[in-house]
Amino acid sequence: MNLWLPLRSLLRNRRRSALSITIIALGTAVSFFFLGYIQESRTLIQETTVQEFGNVQIASSDLWDDTSEGYDYLLSTGQVQAVEEILTAEPSVVGSTPQLQFPGLVAAGDQSQVVRVTALVPGNETLTYGDHVVAGRNLAGSDTAAVLVGRALADRLGLSPESVITLTLTTVTGAYNATPLRVAGIFRFTSEQFELQTLFVPLSYAQLVLSTQGVDRLIVSLDDIAATNPVRDRLQDAFDARGLGLKVKTWDELSPFYRQLSGLFDILFGFVALATAVLVFFIILQVLTLAFLERTREVGTIRALGTTRGGVFRLLLSESAWLAVLGSLAGVAAGICLALVFNAIGIEWTPPGTLDPVVLTVRIAPMTAIGPFSVGMIATLLSAVFPAVQMSRLQVVDALRVN
Repeated sequence: MNLWLPLRSLLRNRRRSALSITIIALGTAVSFFFLGYIQESRTLIQETTVQEFGNVQIASSDLWDDTSEGYDYLLSTGQVQAVEEILTAEPSVVGSTPQLQFPGLVAAGDQSQVVRVTALVPGNETLTYGDHVVAGRNLAGSDTAAVLVGRALADRLGLSPESVITLTLTTVTGAYNATPLRVAGIFRFTSEQFELQTLFVPLSYAQLVLSTQGVDRLIVSLDDIAATNPVRDRLQDAFDARGLGLKVKTWDELSPFYRQLSGLFDILFGFVALATAVLVFFIILQVLTLAFLERTREVGTIRALGTTRGGVFRLLLSESAWLAVLGSLAGVAAGICLALVFNAIGIEWTPPGTLDPVVLTVRIAPMTAIGPFSVGMIATLLSAVFPAVQMSRLQVVDALRVN
């Protein structure tokens, strides 16, 4: 009776109850749709960032702190071997690769561009830049003076596969060096800035022109992005125990853009959730206040029959709980239907700083529904507290006297 009696009370005025459920459902559906879009966008940015940086990167503290002069931060062969031994004992690690990054100036004809050269091991699939080659071929293990360039840089310098460019750099001893490079292929990436300022060359050739055997970092790929922070902590403890002087950074620490955008997403959803909750709260508050006032004599009658004030309060709050549950469930269902229609349309847009359009998608998952469902529930229950308290405090004589 305590469960079904409030529901029967709602069914006595179906039109008002339907209006309340529709309002709650609308707010919940909007929150679900917006949160689903944010979650899918965040996941896409995470995947893109991990493709660029790997899950974690290991380097000298001098490199991360930017406190060294010249190339003093380079890791020796012994340090690299020690790191690889530790990585072998970590079950979550699925791949690692040494890398060497340095600045340079690339020129073709009368055009030039300041770039960041990334020297990598051809064929190592820890970072699969080769999957993004759109013209020409990927770097091969037999390549020496070969280079991968981004589409944006190729367009600016008028490059195509087999074109020759000149790279000017400073060696580890401070001497200037210039070397010709043949374009093996042209890659694409989601960021136009990345395509414009990044070159890929074989690690062995980069070490040759820089006059060094060192690398500046090791990039590690994990089997699950959720394992990033635990693996970072275990690796850091192992490095500190062996006194290697190395520091581990995760992909999100290496990408200020992701942290800023993720924070913006949180603020936007918080604003939408708050606006939705306030809207639902005040509308349902007005509806319930009128509904409860119409039942003043009924409240007086059950009070005269022995129902306590607490019993009246629980009864009225139970009616609001039914509204909250039905409205929130209907809102989640409506949000899912709206998301399915939106995803089926396949709307595309090109985010700022990118060259390729992406399809706008709304995530549909149980975890996506928890937040919006909670917003609808809490807003509805809070809106019922004040009128329920007022009705439970009515004197029996005054309540029965109302016409």
